[in-house]
Amino acid sequence: MSPQYIPDETELFERIWNYRRSVQHLEREYLDLRVRLRDAEAALRSDPHSQELESQVGYFKSRLQDLESRYSWIATGSPSEIPFCINATV
Repeated sequence: MSPQYIPDETELFERIWNYRRSVQHLEREYLDLRVRLRDAEAALRSDPHSQELESQVGYFKSRLQDLESRYSWIATGSPSEIPFCINATV
């Protein structure tokens, strides 16, 4: 059995940095959608008969569900690079 390769901290930092840059746009979009959904739901409470606001709320919810189903880590609240680091050392 060959010895297991364990990357040094510089290599791990570089891997994490590259990974963070690759998913940052998803996190930004997810946060933006949550803020827009919150605002649309607040506006819908003040005007419950608005079809436009109802359709916005529906769109934001479906888009959030889509992101959460494709990227399950995005809604967990824990940093996504932690499993990445654990898997990188194995």
